[in-house]
Amino acid sequence: YSNPLAQSVRLKELYEKYSKKLALSNDIKQLKNKINGAQAVIQLDDLRRRKRVLRRLGFCTPNDIIELKGRVACEISSGDELLLTELIFNGNFNELTPEQAAALLSCFAFQERCKEAPRLKPELSEPLKAMKEVAAKIAKIIKDSKIEIVEKDYVESFRHELMEVVYEWCKGATFTQICKMTDVYEGSLIRMFKRLEEMIKELIDVSNTIGNSTLREKMEAALNLIHRDIVSAGSLYL
Repeated sequence: YSNPLAQSVRLKELYEKYSKKLALSNDIKQLKNKINGAQAVIQLDDLRRRKRVLRRLGFCTPNDIIELKGRVACEISSGDELLLTELIFNGNFNELTPEQAAALLSCFAFQERCKEAPRLKPELSEPLKAMKEVAAKIAKIIKDSKIEIVEKDYVESFRHELMEVVYEWCKGATFTQICKMTDVYEGSLIRMFKRLEEMIKELIDVSNTIGNSTLREKMEAALNLIHRDIVSAGSLYL
């Protein structure tokens, strides 16, 4: 009765409105709980599908125990971990030179589109073809596991336009020379090389994890070939 509204002529009207507000608030809470529950089910289904992909690729056992391939994939964050892991365990890097390996890895480090797609030499086109075959296999497994994916888009998401640029850079070409080989901006080239360096460093760590000294030496050689001149500069303003 001490409340100012106690003697108000609008008390009944305001009380009814407030009661409706409380009822609506309660409805909102219930609906939010239903939404959260539905999202949890969706996420659970998505998790089951993703686990199915990992099992089919051999990244984990049917009992969800992480295999060596799964441990390797966990150490890769700078590129598509599924495809990179498959390439490593399939031996796609075994017959490649450090220059070819670096060029192939540029497909993971470069995500922009170019106006021109150069015709690749056989020493680059063959590794690219082999990589796309592995990517197509992964895409099919993902699709068969009921995860939405456009196989063609997944395979083509790995851009090969700078493979020759990276290859020639590793062969000793100057920055001016490689800039003339592509319509990609200089800044984009530098960013791509920085990402490529980070990826190769991760693969060196991966090589130690699986005890593959040959792969480690190859990646270390590729890193040494890339890390020079303006690409290794701490700042472009110096």
